[in-house]
Amino acid sequence: MAADQARYRTASEALGGIKVVKLLNRETDYRDRFSVVARDFALAQASSNSLGQLPRYGIEAVAFGGIILLALGLLLQYRNSTDGALAHVLPLLGFYAFAGYRILPAVQGIYQALTQMRYGVNSLEAVSADLALARGAPELSATNAAPLSFTREVALRSLSFRYPRAGTPSLDAVSLTVPAGSTLGIVGTTGAGKTTLVDLFLGLLTPDQGEIVVDGVAVTAANMRAWQADLGYVPQDIFLIDASVTANIALGVPPEQVDQARVRDAARMAQILDFIETSLPDGFASTVGERGVRLSGGQRQRIGIARALYTNPGIIVFDEATSALDNLTEQEVVKAIGSLSGTKTILLIAHRISTVRNCDQILVLDRGQMAGLGSYDDLYRDNPAFRRLVDTRDPL
Repeated sequence: MAADQARYRTASEALGGIKVVKLLNRETDYRDRFSVVARDFALAQASSNSLGQLPRYGIEAVAFGGIILLALGLLLQYRNSTDGALAHVLPLLGFYAFAGYRILPAVQGIYQALTQMRYGVNSLEAVSADLALARGAPELSATNAAPLSFTREVALRSLSFRYPRAGTPSLDAVSLTVPAGSTLGIVGTTGAGKTTLVDLFLGLLTPDQGEIVVDGVAVTAANMRAWQADLGYVPQDIFLIDASVTANIALGVPPEQVDQARVRDAARMAQILDFIETSLPDGFASTVGERGVRLSGGQRQRIGIARALYTNPGIIVFDEATSALDNLTEQEVVKAIGSLSGTKTILLIAHRISTVRNCDQILVLDRGQMAGLGSYDDLYRDNPAFRRLVDTRDPL
């Protein structure tokens, strides 16, 4: 039971936080953890099945097999007898029939096993096909790559992407430059391509055309891990595990390898350090409950920001990180984001236009295409698409 629970919990954590796990390069850690508990579960299950079946079939085989051999031996002994031979043979035949009757359950069990094997052929073929595909998959990185740091700018050059079987591109020839230490806001209506752009930027999708260039170096499959090592990601829904605050900030890092000083520093920059140390009963050792049920929405968001900061990335991407918050909590989280301005390069997808008011530049997307790029005031004055977003979402 314990092994099965650990197996499910590990798989749930890895899959529930797949984006963060991939960006933090924790796949190997989760794979190793799952392998250990899965092996324990498989051995326990195999032992249980074997011990449950062996006595029954073993006793039947030995006992009734012995009866049959005894009957055959007696028949051979009296094969030349003329007087009372039948009297001896009939009881032996009865024993033989009785033994055969008793063997029937074992034979039936074999038949049921063969039937189950036949029934499971389709599932087995599906698993076999998946394993065949896995053999062609790239090897997971065993060690963390050195970050592909930059000092000048990140340039997006004609990025385009179309989802399979989609009629139109989700992103079409987007080009812009993000100077180091600046803040880029990304706005647009639903389906404008904001999340697609961020997923391309994070390396979770591969562009059909175009490239990302970091200080003159193009991001490719060869240096993708190094690029991702310099990225922090804060999604709309923060994935928290039922563990301590420390374990959630240093997600996927083995407990003995967690840098407590970095955890505390990340919490300070996310402006949640005071809450952890003064309001939680056990400080950083306090458990947050399943999916962070013991924390408020704003507190969960700031734990997510601290997690993104734990690896000290040069770029932090906020994917509508304040959309599910009330106005007061949003202001607190935006304050935490604003405190990073100038020290980190920030990409901010905004649900509320007021969130991007202080961004250095704002990208307006419309149906996958650039509809504007500039400061808040310039766009409001000169860009009708941006002005409609402001007047609709943030009426004055």
